[in-house]
Amino acid sequence: MKKITIPEKLPKNITYHSENCERHIFVKNGLEIVKPIQKMMIDGELICPRCELEKKDLELQEAIQREYDELFKRKKYNTFYNWSILSDNTILAAKLENYQVEHQEERENKQTVLESLARFKDGQVFNLILQGNQGAGKSHLAYAALRELNESGLDISCLFVNVESMMRLIRDSFGDKESEYTESYFVELMSEVDYLALDDIGAETGAIGTDKIATDFVQRVLYAITTTRQDKSTFITTNLSSETLLRMYDKKLVSRLFRNPKFVVFKETKDKRMENIPF
Repeated sequence: MKKITIPEKLPKNITYHSENCERHIFVKNGLEIVKPIQKMMIDGELICPRCELEKKDLELQEAIQREYDELFKRKKYNTFYNWSILSDNTILAAKLENYQVEHQEERENKQTVLESLARFKDGQVFNLILQGNQGAGKSHLAYAALRELNESGLDISCLFVNVESMMRLIRDSFGDKESEYTESYFVELMSEVDYLALDDIGAETGAIGTDKIATDFVQRVLYAITTTRQDKSTFITTNLSSETLLRMYDKKLVSRLFRNPKFVVFKETKDKRMENIPF
């Protein structure tokens, strides 16, 4: 904010002028009454002191508003870095440029993400669903895409949340009254951000490769979040097939997760974390 300076002394060359300013009105008994303000000649310039005061007040208000807007924009920008919930901190280094493309499927999927980013920046609203093999780089792409949006200069907020880690924090808050990570905290936070990534849907049940069904608690939290985001874009990463998701979760919840979707599916890409293991 520009520093506001106050002159140490008033100008010496001040004289009152015979002309009045007729712009100033007050209301009395329901009637608008013009209150003439005698103009002044200050250093050779004819001014209305009331107009000058109103002008300075407006400049001050605009300066304060600009500072507030900048602080609010900075707060939204920092949401991504301050409030995201990760299960693996190595993902902090994830960028689109360091996503390793070795096969045609990876190349095509990265291109789909880039095209989706262009649509998001253009204001389009849809859900980006990244599905496929464990270790294919779904979380990397989702985090990198959110980072790109966050750094785009748009007046938006982004958040990346690993679902299993979030559920654990909420459960821990049941026995810890000092914890801020309550169910209502996450629902409110995740409903407010413009772009949200729900990472590794399904892992929170420990159900991969089993017939387990998500608990009522898990379904309630996810349903509350998705209900508030029907007019916003959400990224979803999961290892599970649509058949497994429909068996694990309520149909209404899955329908909201897949609302207006763009799919990025990994069928052939292998687990990058396992490729270099020699046994």
